Amino acid sequence: MTDAQTEALAQVQAITGGEDSERDRAVLESVGWNVEKAVQAIFDQADTPSQPVASSSRSRSPTMSRSYEQMEFEDFPLPGPPSRASSTPSAPPVARLGLGFLSFLTYPFTLSFSLMTNIIQYVFRILRIPFPRFRSTSISLRPPTAGRPPRSGNPRDAAERWVRELEDETGAMSVTRAAVTATTTARTEKDASEGSELRQREKSDSKGRLLPDFWLGSYESALKAAQSEAKMICVVIVSEEHDDTAEFKRNVLTDPDLVRTLTDNDFIVWGGDVRDSEAYQTALKLSATTYPFVAFVSLHPRAGARGTGSGSPQMSVISRHSGSPSTGTSAAALHAYITTTLVPRVTPLLNRLRAEIRMRQQERELRAEQDRAFAEAERMDRERMAKRREEELRIKREDEERQKKEEEQWMREQWREQWRQHVHANLTPEPGPETRGRLRIGIRLPNGQRLVRFFKPDENIEALYTWADTGFLASPSAHGEPASLPPADYKPEFEFSLASSFPREEVPLIEGKILGDVNALKGGANLVVEMKAGYGSRSHNGTDEGSSDEESSDEDGA
Repeated sequence: MTDAQTEALAQVQAITGGEDSERDRAVLESVGWNVEKAVQAIFDQADTPSQPVASSSRSRSPTMSRSYEQMEFEDFPLPGPPSRASSTPSAPPVARLGLGFLSFLTYPFTLSFSLMTNIIQYVFRILRIPFPRFRSTSISLRPPTAGRPPRSGNPRDAAERWVRELEDETGAMSVTRAAVTATTTARTEKDASEGSELRQREKSDSKGRLLPDFWLGSYESALKAAQSEAKMICVVIVSEEHDDTAEFKRNVLTDPDLVRTLTDNDFIVWGGDVRDSEAYQTALKLSATTYPFVAFVSLHPRAGARGTGSGSPQMSVISRHSGSPSTGTSAAALHAYITTTLVPRVTPLLNRLRAEIRMRQQERELRAEQDRAFAEAERMDRERMAKRREEELRIKREDEERQKKEEEQWMREQWREQWRQHVHANLTPEPGPETRGRLRIGIRLPNGQRLVRFFKPDENIEALYTWADTGFLASPSAHGEPASLPPADYKPEFEFSLASSFPREEVPLIEGKILGDVNALKGGANLVVEMKAGYGSRSHNGTDEGSSDEESSDEDGA
């Protein structure tokens, strides 16, 4: 075994009595060498009489002292008479032995008496009336049994059970529970007088008795909370085997001045009964031998660091009080010690530590706020950059689409120009005067240019539109001059329509229709080119009547 495993085995044997080392080792191996879990498992499986720690000397063995060496003791003498020691000055007792044959004979009577007291106690608990516990005399009220190990289980469950039993026995409620109960009752008016919340509750309910808010959890968790929050701990350990326990619960734990002092000074109050495993182990750590037992634990400078202000503080036992509630553990003695000695002694250090804790908390909050602001700024930057990229992509797509459309438009213009050059170079010759019924047709382009040409009556109307379209050539090629051809699949589109000037009559482009069949063209005509919407910046809406008359006169003369 390693040194750590050997030390763990020694700790378990020191707590359980070390009767079976092989069993202790097997249990430790099964729980991963966890001392606390191993002790609980051994106590749960205990079937034979055992006395875990028989004396103070065993509980303070070298191994045990190494286990609890982190807890320093800062005790100093307290004023007042010495406390009355209990009948068991060693480790906290966990059970009482019966009286053998006599207990066996008296068992039926004690059983009946126990049932009757339990029923009466149940009724008293419902009525919230304190019920005195009957202490055991020389004749045990339990059936003949051997010594039992402490009750194991979840520390929180054990703490809740102990507090519930304490409330039932004393008829009191914890400060927080009393506040919640007062809130849910029919009382709606609030006490406007000044003073602490505890004093206001006392005035509003003079019959109510209060208990401190006990920590519901393990002793170790209470230590960690006190260390992280720079608070003081009041540890209360009782034993039902001692005659002073009932008086201590009813008169000390419910004392208004003591409860107010613990509440106002923000103590963490932890309590338990040595019948429970957690309280039993805590009693061993604090070297409690007399009950009731009260200890005050707080952060304290390490040994050797006093007066210099150096060294990190650690949790230390400031003082321990035990014995009869009429002397060492009386409410007056504890209250006087807290107000005159404990608080003045540890408050300066705790205030400094709390200020450091608040400063660290503020620094953490500031860093967290800065991190949130940085993250928010980063998020906004990412969104802004994303929007900028989207805008750039949109502009790029629009430019590409516009450029593509422009290129397509340019290609269409090129193909149209090529087609016009080809058509202009290959126009059929005009019919001569000998052609019967030839038609003289003149057109006016949107730019004011006039074109005149003779057509045969049987020519297709598409030939008229084709000839008119050649008038848009920028530089027409000579007749018969070869011109580049447009693509084979190019289909010309006429961007205009033809109509007579006066009276206006449109000459529609009808496939297969000849010029001689168009009424507006019979005997010749003067037409204007009207650009379709979207193809030209201007359209020719009419012609100069004088020009038309002049043209008609010329035609008649011809």
